[in-house]
Amino acid sequence: MAYLFSPALESEAAEAFRLIEERIRWMDRVGIRQWNVGGYTEVFPESYYRDMAREGKLYLLRDGENIAGAAVLLEDDDQWDDTPPAYYVHNLVGSLDSRGAGGAILDFVEQMAVRHHKKYVRLDCSIDNPELNTYYEKRGYHLAGQCQEGPYIGNRRQKAVEQS
Repeated sequence: MAYLFSPALESEAAEAFRLIEERIRWMDRVGIRQWNVGGYTEVFPESYYRDMAREGKLYLLRDGENIAGAAVLLEDDDQWDDTPPAYYVHNLVGSLDSRGAGGAILDFVEQMAVRHHKKYVRLDCSIDNPELNTYYEKRGYHLAGQCQEGPYIGNRRQKAVEQS
């Protein structure tokens, strides 16, 4: 599959939000408690994705004409105490129809981090999702503490990227 990962247009923000809503319904069906509890879409409403797109921080993973995934990419994050050059991945979501989209997004972000001279790619995920934590660990995202925002408690994870 030849994916393209690029900044979203403001008019495409609704598609990113639709993927989030689709994933929340999936979490309800399979019994994962993460975005589907705690008011995720109230904290990150569709307007948030429009703002991120306008600021050039919302990226879409494209598979031809289809949107296979989305993520918000930041260069700083208040949940982390130190500030080495890093990309912070938030709101990472893959379409239910695009197996492997999340991994493809991480691959693209890691490549961008090398090109832009970042030391790390960083993210967080719920402490209550062992499968996702194991997935990130296997991809080289090592535990780097915890963060909390409201009822959400997350594991902060980071991956050092090689500079060429």
